[in-house]
Parts: sequence; C-alpha cells; structure tokens
Amino acid sequence: MATDFHVLAGFLGSGKTTLLLDFLATPEGADTAVLVNDVGAIDVDGAVVASSGDMPVAFLSNGCVCCSIGNDLVATVDDLVYGRIDAGLPPFRRMILECSGLSRPGPIIRSLADLGAHDFRVRVLSTFDAGQGAEHAANFEEAAAQLAAAQTVVLTKLDADGAPAAGDAAAAARAVNPLAQLVAEPDRARRAVAAFAAPGGGVAPTADPAAEPGGLRGMRHPRIGVFLATVPPGLEWDAVAHWIEDVAARCGDRLLRMKGPVAVAGVDGPLLIQGVGTIFGPPMRLRPGAAGDPGSVVIIARDLPRAELAEACAPHGVAVVET
Repeated sequence: MATDFHVLAGFLGSGKTTLLLDFLATPEGADTAVLVNDVGAIDVDGAVVASSGDMPVAFLSNGCVCCSIGNDLVATVDDLVYGRIDAGLPPFRRMILECSGLSRPGPIIRSLADLGAHDFRVRVLSTFDAGQGAEHAANFEEAAAQLAAAQTVVLTKLDADGAPAAGDAAAAARAVNPLAQLVAEPDRARRAVAAFAAPGGGVAPTADPAAEPGGLRGMRHPRIGVFLATVPPGLEWDAVAHWIEDVAARCGDRLLRMKGPVAVAGVDGPLLIQGVGTIFGPPMRLRPGAAGDPGSVVIIARDLPRAELAEACAPHGVAVVET
C-alpha cells in the first residue's frame, strides 16, 4: 500500500493547524504520521498537534524546511518509515507535513525526490483565508507560490465576521490557481476530510457551484497572470525540454506553476509536463485521448508581462495568450 504524502502549505494565519487538527479528530485521520515545521525557535504548532492525540508527530526544528540546506526532512521521514517496518506494522496510510507559513513548496518537493524509494504519492494542498487570501497572494511572494503549487486549495474562515461569500472567495482563489480543486465546505470536519482525501478515494473536494467562473479565470489578480501556451504537435522531446528550460530560466522565481499535456513525436499518447516553480517532475505518459487538448499548457506566473513570456516562447514556435 502506497503512502499519501501531503505537503500542507498556506500563509501565516490562514488556518493550516486548525485544518490539520480537525482532520486528525475524524475517523478518517487514523493511521497518520505528522511532521511539523516552523521558523521559530519554539515549534508552537508542533506542540499543539502533539498534544491533540497519540499519532506519531515529528518536529523539524532547524528553521523553515524549504530554505534550510541541511534540513532533516529526509532523515526524519526515513526514521518514521523504517520504524514502522521494524515494528512489524503496515505503512502509514498517510504522512502530513505542515509547513511554515513562510515556506515555498518547490524546494520541499525537490527534497522529497530523495525519498523515491518509499514510493510516496505526493500532493500539495494550501489553505486560503476567505477574507485575506487574495491580499496575501498580492503582497507576499510566499503566499502566491503556495497557492499556485497546490493541487487542492481549501477555503478557510468562511464563517468569520466580514468574510465574503463562498462563491466570491472561490473566484478569488481561482484567479491565483485555476488548476486546483477547491474545497469550499462550511462544516469543519467535512472540509478537513475532503481536503485530505486521496484522489479516487471516494471523497471528492467540493466547491460552491455558484463559484464556477466562466472560462479559465473568473476574476483577474493584480500581480498573478495565468497564461495558455500552445505547443505545436509532433515536436521531439528534446525540443519540448529546451522550451521548458528557457521558460524556467527567463522567469526564475516568478514562475509559480506549469502544467499541461503535449503531443511528442514518437510517443503514443500525450505527455503530461508539470512543474512547481522551476522544479519539474519527469513527464508522465497519458492514455491516448485522456487529455482534452494536447499542446495546451497552463503557466501561472507572478509579475510577468505576457510579452516577456511570449519572447521566451517564440523561438520554440510556442504561442502564448493571457486568459
């Protein structure tokens, strides 16, 4: 049984620890190992989680896990996994790494590449404060990077005084990341279960139907652009890889997310390319017909004019439009 590894991101005060505690209090939260990281000398969040139950909790106390070069993430995960084996127990159903509110998911995903032997199914989810999430993303690079990297965005504080309607909050989240599934569940327990549900696990993340925007984005973000790159079919993989490298080099830290299927010469069916920041995983082969429009790649970037992105793409025959 493969273990789901959840990278729980979200800006400072956006409700990560509350979401985690709500999930651990449900029957679905059983058989979970938790890793907690904070930037302070005293890991307050970790102490709160550890006092909430009898699940294994590991502390990463050497600073923000995304920027600490010698961090002990890999060693800590290895200790948990092999300790389980030595005890004669099956693998954990899931591991959850609660990141510091100032962390970026890209470097964390790079670190997890050293854990390939464990065959984890890695997912990134981010909390989005319904009232302040859009402002956080506009003013803090870390918040924008967390939201753009997420496969699932969880709307929090929907019941706070002055919070916008769920539909408005969902539209604001989609303006940052139209690729993510949204959880817009007012009930805290159901919200937590939906957030950590494995793909195909029977509990689908849900969003308020009224929040569905027309087109790729329901509203524009002042500093985050969502672009659609059209890659010509039939390119050799080396040509596609060269395009990706040029885009990553030109954009640098401004590149937040890149995902989409491309039709490559000599390959039966499209290849899915996906990256978080400038960190890209190996291309994944999709079944023929599985991708709706091979060659359409979504690029999410911060403070990047369309003209500059188009200039990097044009030599490769790739057209770019802002959605």
